[in-house]
Amino acid sequence: MVCFLQVGNKTDDNVMSLSTRTLIDTPFHAPSLKELIMNTFIANGGPFMYLILLFGCAALLLTLMRAARSLRGLPVERSQINTVLYLGFAAVLIGVAAQLTGLYQAATAILQATDISPAIIAQGILISFNSTLFGLYILLFSALLWLLLRAIVARRWFVRKEEGPSF
Repeated sequence: MVCFLQVGNKTDDNVMSLSTRTLIDTPFHAPSLKELIMNTFIANGGPFMYLILLFGCAALLLTLMRAARSLRGLPVERSQINTVLYLGFAAVLIGVAAQLTGLYQAATAILQATDISPAIIAQGILISFNSTLFGLYILLFSALLWLLLRAIVARRWFVRKEEGPSF
């Protein structure tokens, strides 16, 4: 827990007050609203979110490796290019499986509870979509990487074909 010194508004004649926040671990870095939203988005999605993120990182790494290989003039097989897209599809499947798992756990908890607010149920349903949305974002990202990689490989192949055979 960190204490921050906040300056009051103009009507308070700049009276300083001390407030306590628990969202920040260190006084040296105050996270922006975007950082807080993204961290909350991933944390609320559960452990599957990190697996989906891993698939996205793998797609990026594979794209960079295959593009570098192609730019050096080495052959890149179509199956190696399509793997980038398959990683995106796997991320969506993991996201859907995570959502269904979360909804199942929520339904089990609702059955055991005697009095539950509709707002809590709605919030649980909304949070369950985090993993599916993140999987879809990774699929979109992977599809863009796949298109980029296909263009790089096709352009490189076309340039080599124009140069003629090298002996």
